[in-house]
Amino acid sequence: MNRRRFLIRMSAALGYGALVNDAAALDAALAFFGKPSGFLGPDELEFVSQVSDIIIPQSDTPSASQAGVPAYIDFYLGEFLESKARNLFVEDLRELCDESIQGFLRLSEEHKTELIQSLDDRLGSSEENTVYKKLKELIVIGYYTSQVGATQALRYDPVPGPYKEIKLAEVGRAWL
Repeated sequence: MNRRRFLIRMSAALGYGALVNDAAALDAALAFFGKPSGFLGPDELEFVSQVSDIIIPQSDTPSASQAGVPAYIDFYLGEFLESKARNLFVEDLRELCDESIQGFLRLSEEHKTELIQSLDDRLGSSEENTVYKKLKELIVIGYYTSQVGATQALRYDPVPGPYKEIKLAEVGRAWL
């Protein structure tokens, strides 16, 4: 990615972030910035979607896939990683569960959850899977930086409380 294209896309992302207050504006932003780059194939996107929904399932807030996390990961891989690192990540992603991605997709929901839980249990140990660690990191970052994650899961409040003026005489000296 060249610098000019990066600056244009970041400007667009920041601009859309300021405008996104309703579903139509969010759809327009995702159509421009968050659509899948086409780097991951359909099976790989479905795999990332299911893994992200196991890590951040739907509760009183939308799940990770509903927040657009698979598209974020696809965009990240396609635009921000060098081709060698990108290809290595995707190769390791295909081997993540000691099976093919299609084999994982055919498993029952309980087996999928057990498999991901076993990978999660190994985090922080000498047996941790670095690809799973990176994938989980991308899922969490993608979710909590999305509009859904920031406004519904985190309940982001841009102005946290009323303004209260503090008089300098009440503060006293900062340094003694």
